[in-house]
Amino acid sequence: MATITLVNLSAIDLNLLLVLATVLEEGSATRAAARLHVTQSAVSNALARLRRVFDDPLLVRGPGGLVPTPRALAIAPRLAGAMETLRGVVHGETFDPRTTTRRFTIACTDLVAALLVPELGARLRAKMPLASLRIVTIEHMMARDGLATGDVDLLVGVPPTVPTGCIAEPVYDDTLVCIVARTHPTLQRAKRLDVVTYAALPHVEIALFGEANRIVDVALARIGSARKVVVAVPHFTLAPLVVARSDAVATLGKKLATTYAKMLPLRVLGAPIPLPAIRVKQMWHVRSANDAGTSALRDLVRRALRLSPRRTRADTAPGDS
Repeated sequence: MATITLVNLSAIDLNLLLVLATVLEEGSATRAAARLHVTQSAVSNALARLRRVFDDPLLVRGPGGLVPTPRALAIAPRLAGAMETLRGVVHGETFDPRTTTRRFTIACTDLVAALLVPELGARLRAKMPLASLRIVTIEHMMARDGLATGDVDLLVGVPPTVPTGCIAEPVYDDTLVCIVARTHPTLQRAKRLDVVTYAALPHVEIALFGEANRIVDVALARIGSARKVVVAVPHFTLAPLVVARSDAVATLGKKLATTYAKMLPLRVLGAPIPLPAIRVKQMWHVRSANDAGTSALRDLVRRALRLSPRRTRADTAPGDS
């Protein structure tokens, strides 16, 4: 039975393995030296050290040049694969969208998911047929610190701030509008809402994380008015369902409102008070800034939202430039 010698990798100069891999590929110490930009004597010295490590001649002279021993032939494929892996570590893995099997994860609200995922899913299948998409909630991302740990590739939403270590760019701006039932008892023929009627109507509010959005209340307070919220829901897509079967009004982004007005008996009316636009961003961690796969995903998100890549500089948290 052959004796197996255990080799301490920490005691080996890994550059020696690069020399061996190159000589095996070239079949010549001279050509290997030229490719590695070293002298032929440096290659010969490296081979001499490798023979002691492997306790094998590895390469012997033959009529046509250096001939690998059976031991060298056995390790050649694995050595070539190891060198390719190391090159990938140093220079970055080659990303092929047609063959990648990556599972991409996006954290977003149900509003963004309703607008983004159908189109993004179709584009992903067309561009990356073997890849898959996972959508998680904002709560999931926050609980796991998903962007920093790599559990989440992108956040698409309205982050109040850009955390340290993250980069964000706008992907679309949305206007706030109102939705009411198409058969609303007092608004069937109304072309617009006035402030008095708007404030007097029962309101359906979106309360993410259990907290109501104060944008409408602040705007009404500025003109000395107020409203009554009769239903608060934790998801954007619930609001249109409630409004369609009630005499209430909901104030939400125009993109979602018009999408659901095509599927439910709803009317979209302009807001009767000035309200700030919603700026939706996609945000990623700096650790994936140069990752080709995440970059391709970001581009698909832009295209899915029918926007071309912006020429303006992305927002970066202070200290991350």
